[in-house]
Amino acid sequence: MFTIGHTISLLLASYNVVSVSSKVIEFLIPVTILVAALFNLFTAGKEKKVEKMGIFYIVTIFFGLIHGLGFASFYKALDRSGEILPLLEFALGIEAAQIIVVIIILIIAFIFQTIFRFNKRDWVLVVSSLVIGMIIPMLIDNWIF
Repeated sequence: MFTIGHTISLLLASYNVVSVSSKVIEFLIPVTILVAALFNLFTAGKEKKVEKMGIFYIVTIFFGLIHGLGFASFYKALDRSGEILPLLEFALGIEAAQIIVVIIILIIAFIFQTIFRFNKRDWVLVVSSLVIGMIIPMLIDNWIF
């Protein structure tokens, strides 16, 4: 869902169908990360309710849209040709990089949960807390209000 939102907004912004201030996007990106980390913090170890998955998917697409707008401004600075192939290559590169990061984090999580005997709930709490600690300075630096 994140990738779908991400790609849609990247395409729309690259072809000037949608335009959002880069200052707003630079503020909203850490907000989305903070919301996700707080969600993990408050729901770690709790059973996920199936009936609430729809809202989860909608929020995930929305977060992907915001992040895609951030990459669109970066892409526009790199390429002004307006061709679709370089844009798709850029989008695929971003998605590949995200997959690599996720795989690395999953490997680290596996190591901590098996070798160091962290349970999944504790791992989620520690990582989410670290993310919150790293995001707060970004929010302060990009504050728009």
